[in-house]
Amino acid sequence: MGISHRILTVVAILAFVALPAFAAPTRSFTDMTGRTVKVPVAIHKVFCMGPPCQILIYALAPDLLAGWNYPPEPGEAELLIEPYRRLPVLGGWFGKSNTGNLEQIVKVKPDVMISIGDPMATAVAERVQAQIRIPVVVGDWQLKSTGNTLRMLGRLVHREKRAEELARISEAAIAEVERKVAAIPQDQRRRVYYAEGPKGLATDPGNSFHSEAIVFAGGINVAKVPQGGNFGQTNVSPEQILMWNPDIIIAGYDHVSSPGQFYRSVWSDPFWRKLKAVQNKEVFEAPQYPFNWIDRPPAVNRIIGIKWLANLLYPDRFHYDIRKETRNFYAKFYHRTLTDAELDKLLAQAVRK
Repeated sequence: MGISHRILTVVAILAFVALPAFAAPTRSFTDMTGRTVKVPVAIHKVFCMGPPCQILIYALAPDLLAGWNYPPEPGEAELLIEPYRRLPVLGGWFGKSNTGNLEQIVKVKPDVMISIGDPMATAVAERVQAQIRIPVVVGDWQLKSTGNTLRMLGRLVHREKRAEELARISEAAIAEVERKVAAIPQDQRRRVYYAEGPKGLATDPGNSFHSEAIVFAGGINVAKVPQGGNFGQTNVSPEQILMWNPDIIIAGYDHVSSPGQFYRSVWSDPFWRKLKAVQNKEVFEAPQYPFNWIDRPPAVNRIIGIKWLANLLYPDRFHYDIRKETRNFYAKFYHRTLTDAELDKLLAQAVRK
């Protein structure tokens, strides 16, 4: 398609959005930033501007999802239910895909767009809303805001009962972990290195929202380094990691070449074998599918993540049956009853043998 043809197409699409026939009865809705926007009274389809929203809407009301921000990886798709694993890929503004396809988004006719994120999300929301004349609602992605974010979404899409149920489950987990962690003296807390990437030489520092779940579960993040650009990972050297010498290593997000590559190699690599965490067999891999239990993206997936991490870090204080907790969480939030084989695969590198 030539440039002039593409421009005409965009103009035609935007003109279509402005047609009175597209108009619908509206109501005023106040989002979590205090913005008041006009949204349709009836919400039939929503588009999420970034992955955190996708997870929340998938948990709350998957039938409303207009599409994905990025193509689900095979491991992700395997645990998504039909027909939602086959939704169109429309791009997004955060995470793996940071360029939303405005033409395609307008074509699927979402009633509202949602952005869950930091203050930057509000500026993006305002700009996109002005561009395509579809209302954008903004929510909060902080862990302790999970319940209220779910409630806001429930009010938006008229799924208040379901949202309240998920919010209460989330808040109960958060409160229990927080209460028990508060009783652990600082000098008894375990020092954690969050190893990301295929070689484990990327990480997120303790003040990053990407590692919020680790700190919340009582871990001391050993990575005292600046946060990577655009809220991304920070590369670190083997010498730094050796100096930190953590008690436990959590292998995290890795989709570059072969998920699990770092965990498989850590046991035989001469450098990593110098660390006490490896010597003590205290290296574990965060379950990644359909959404990573720690971050990337940080959303309601962290609710099972903080239980798993707290149980892993302090088995004498937390006594969760992680297999049971995982089954219950996936059934309630991901609409998926895990088979024994799926559960075994999911937790293979995540628990002590």
